[in-house]
Amino acid sequence: MSHAAIKVLGLTKTFALTEHGGGPVSLLAALRTGKSEGRVREVRALEQISLDIVQGERVGIIGPNGAGKTTLLSILTGLMPATSGTVDVVGDVHAMLSIGAVLRDDLTGRENIDLDGAIHGRSRAEIDAVRQEIIDFTELGEFIDRPVRTYSSGMKARLAFSMGAFIEPDILIIDETLSVGDYFFSQKASKKMAEVAAGGRIVIVVAHGLKAIVQMCSRCLWMDHGRIMMDDDPKTVVAAYEQSIREADEKTLMKKFGQSASTRSDRGDGGEVTGVSLIQDDKDQGAALAAMHPLEVRVAGTLRKPVGRCRILLSIVRVDGRSVWRQDSREAGLDLPASGSFEARVAMDPFILGADLYQLDVDLSDERGRLDSTTRVFEVVDVEGQNGGKPLLLYSPEIRGRVITAAST
Repeated sequence: MSHAAIKVLGLTKTFALTEHGGGPVSLLAALRTGKSEGRVREVRALEQISLDIVQGERVGIIGPNGAGKTTLLSILTGLMPATSGTVDVVGDVHAMLSIGAVLRDDLTGRENIDLDGAIHGRSRAEIDAVRQEIIDFTELGEFIDRPVRTYSSGMKARLAFSMGAFIEPDILIIDETLSVGDYFFSQKASKKMAEVAAGGRIVIVVAHGLKAIVQMCSRCLWMDHGRIMMDDDPKTVVAAYEQSIREADEKTLMKKFGQSASTRSDRGDGGEVTGVSLIQDDKDQGAALAAMHPLEVRVAGTLRKPVGRCRILLSIVRVDGRSVWRQDSREAGLDLPASGSFEARVAMDPFILGADLYQLDVDLSDERGRLDSTTRVFEVVDVEGQNGGKPLLLYSPEIRGRVITAAST
């Protein structure tokens, strides 16, 4: 086996498209129709990408649609030329950019295995040695001797992945193939990918399933608008990417409420609200919450020199302006500290709000009035569906708090 390596320097890819979405510029099409091609605009799919991938790395690539992920893989595999920059790939590449590009529908699963091995330069003896392992790994049973056109998408994913993993190319590239497989096969695939990389090979995976990237990969690239935004360990990159999505979603919802992205109001003395989290399933969900699932609102703050007793006023307003819920921390029996850091928690179990857009306002005040305020906007998604119309908040949630650090006297 050769020492697999990928080196990319200053890679840029641009496409020329007609101005009104007419697809790629085609002189032949213009001659046939007798019409001019119209104005042309340049779309830059990749811009100044530089990276090195060495043997043994399992690299996950994440990012929104249109980020340039598939374009990058297409260039790495030689399916598409670069506009500028250099790409140096050392080693045999097996790419699964789409299931249909790997499998031949008229051939059986077994015949596809033999053909794929031959394409990648494996001898008959080498193919014979791994054929049964591939078949066993796919768990396709008698379907292995049936035409691939009779397979479901999940069955095709099993066969496509198994062929690439057991033929053992120097570089294995997978673009969303595993997304159509079931959970248990994905777990098997993850372990197999680790084995492939441990043998000194390179594995590159593009997936929207962020949890799978964390489980399968040793390194992660976050791409957006043709650029690499972040290159680090998977947990760090995925966390940053999720935070970016939450912030973008919340800005979009704020616009629907006719508000700007700035959601704070601070008197400048006495104290401040340092954070508001919407927790479902032990995670800050940002701008999307599930109806009928337990929710905990966490409000963190600091009191410096308040005038008299302080309180937190919480309220939820629907996008149509209807007030849904309002609660004063004092009335709920929550006493804030005279000074120092605190955290208040509002437990809503279940979270009974109908699918809609809502605004959560949090005000911190003392005897002189408001000290600080902040707003969170969120959308409630009701995936299960409820009977009897659109529910509002129908109960009094539990509110509690604790002193985090008391101010020194």
